[in-house]
Amino acid sequence: MRTARKTFAILLLWLPAAVIPVTWALWRSRLPRELPSHWSASGPADSATDGATLFAWLLGVALAAAAVGTALLLAPLKGKWTQRAIGGLAGSTVALVLGLWLMSTATALDVADPYTVELGPWIIPSMVAPLYGLLPVALLPKGDSPPVGVAEPERVEPLRLREGESVAWSRTISSWLFVAVAVLTLAIGVPSYLPAILDGGLRTVGWTIIPYLAGLLLVLLFCAYRVTVDWRGFRVTSMLLGIPLKRVAAEQLVEVEVATLEPMDWGGWGFRIMPGRSAIILRKGPGLVLTQADGRQFAITLKRPEQPASVLLGLIADEEGGSSGARGGASGG
Repeated sequence: MRTARKTFAILLLWLPAAVIPVTWALWRSRLPRELPSHWSASGPADSATDGATLFAWLLGVALAAAAVGTALLLAPLKGKWTQRAIGGLAGSTVALVLGLWLMSTATALDVADPYTVELGPWIIPSMVAPLYGLLPVALLPKGDSPPVGVAEPERVEPLRLREGESVAWSRTISSWLFVAVAVLTLAIGVPSYLPAILDGGLRTVGWTIIPYLAGLLLVLLFCAYRVTVDWRGFRVTSMLLGIPLKRVAAEQLVEVEVATLEPMDWGGWGFRIMPGRSAIILRKGPGLVLTQADGRQFAITLKRPEQPASVLLGLIADEEGGSSGARGGASGG
């Protein structure tokens, strides 16, 4: 039964991609040589692309998304929601490409001049198309998501404080991965949007700039951040935007470990969120692994993580009246 459901989910990834060549074959004689590919805020299309080129480009993107999704679904990947996430993302991507294709073709049927085409209600398919990804999500089963184990633990002594003493530790970390992505995003967006904005204002780019700015802000959020450990517990805050990314109160901690973090154990590089665990992984190497009372885990890449681990272990010992000792000792690597 599970095999049949997965097979059907994979077929759903290819269905939107198959619609593109079918509609191209059926409609080609009724379409102008150039197809509308961008619309102005006033209504009619203000840009057109050669129909064969647009067809080849969108079909290639759709086939690539379906192929990658299929390969990953057939791979023995671990994680409770891994397969559902892959199926949902691939399905949404392929459906979005189909929505863009229908915007450019269905609106241009029996039209001689593509620059007279108005989008009208055909914008709706591209907006709702990502919801198609919910279909493979519903079909694919949940997997197992066991906690990430830390091998070869190395004992880390908790920091003992005298009565009335307090301690705080903090470090600022820059992520070259996110800095590079931010630069690339700006390199693509500035030449694409700035000339149009300078020429005719924000109305010329319309709502298309909103997802771009949202993506840019999301990347900037992780370019640099401050990690802080004090009597309140553990915090990660974005340096550029001042937004808290992760908070773990001292009373919620039951285990603190230093580990050699393997990116693929935590879902890859960057800010990762998965059922039961999350992580900020910049590279393979030393980092901090926190386990909360409800079993959730959080990992973060850090140089010399023994220092914050010692402070956190001291906080755990204080919360339990000093009975924990070096409980949750760190594993080093």
